[in-house]
Amino acid sequence: MAEPLHSTAASATGRDRAPQAGACAELRPESRTGGWQEGSAGAGGIPRRGQPPGQPPVAGARAGAGTGPEAAVCVSVRLFAVVADRLGTRRLELALPPGARAGTVRDELARRHPGHRPLLDLCRLAVNGRYADPDTPLAGGDEVALIPPVSGGGPAAGEEPPALQAPASQPPASQPPVTTSPVPPRVAAGEDGRFFVTVEPLSLDELFRLSARPAHGAVVLFVGITRRFTGARETERLEYEAYLPMAAEELARIGQEAEARWPGVRLAIGHRTGPVAIGEASVVVAAAAPHRPDAFAAARYAIDELKVRAPVWKREHYADGRVEWVGVGTGPENPSPAAGAPDED
Repeated sequence: MAEPLHSTAASATGRDRAPQAGACAELRPESRTGGWQEGSAGAGGIPRRGQPPGQPPVAGARAGAGTGPEAAVCVSVRLFAVVADRLGTRRLELALPPGARAGTVRDELARRHPGHRPLLDLCRLAVNGRYADPDTPLAGGDEVALIPPVSGGGPAAGEEPPALQAPASQPPASQPPVTTSPVPPRVAAGEDGRFFVTVEPLSLDELFRLSARPAHGAVVLFVGITRRFTGARETERLEYEAYLPMAAEELARIGQEAEARWPGVRLAIGHRTGPVAIGEASVVVAAAAPHRPDAFAAARYAIDELKVRAPVWKREHYADGRVEWVGVGTGPENPSPAAGAPDED
């Protein structure tokens, strides 16, 4: 289990973060059909089944606060990368029907945005900063995140991997930065803060010092850097977006798995977020071990797992002005998981 976060700027997630009063887009009972229809959560409460339309809500029936079978479940929803761009928001509140599960959030978003259902179906779900199955029950105050395919992996030989690009009708140079709110300079997890996401340049010395101990006889450093060309396409810079603090916590879980698999190994992992220039390191994995075979194996395991599990997304800024999210298929109408990514490694 990952250690507590080491950050004074990291915001709370899940049940530690109470939903804002009146902020939920309500799914209220429809008296004629017995179903749920979209409405607006007011400060006074929510309508209940059988209540005549137009009458004020029942006093005290706040979203997610009631104890009866009709109480709505109010959750916070986080969206990232291409999904946030397509749906036009990165955060929203939903009041869901009683008995809602994690998959209910995705279904409700698909109902509101039916044209993006294929993209939404590609997303994994996370509840309160941990990956979750669609049938995971929800409680009031939970935070549910939709995790699009992340930026990792490697293309097959001779292939240029697909990316989700902006529609041709959109001016490629007009896209805003992915960060729409202040980002903590560093969010860390695990013992000694050895697993972290940062906006600052990564230091090889720091990662070495965090991993190496007197009992170790070998340290393997994997350094992924931003390259200039992917096939014939020239990249000007990369831009990373991370789900914080889950990204740091997932790095810690990966490191702990490697340390359990290869006893005596100690890992440290750092990942950049925000803009990363050509030639700069975007990820560093340090694996220290008594002997080099375990150090190499642990480092390889960590980077391979990171590339498919860490909720970090990459947007390529090309010299021709195009801007593309990496990790999803070539168009919003028919997205598919990428076989790989024009990655730094």
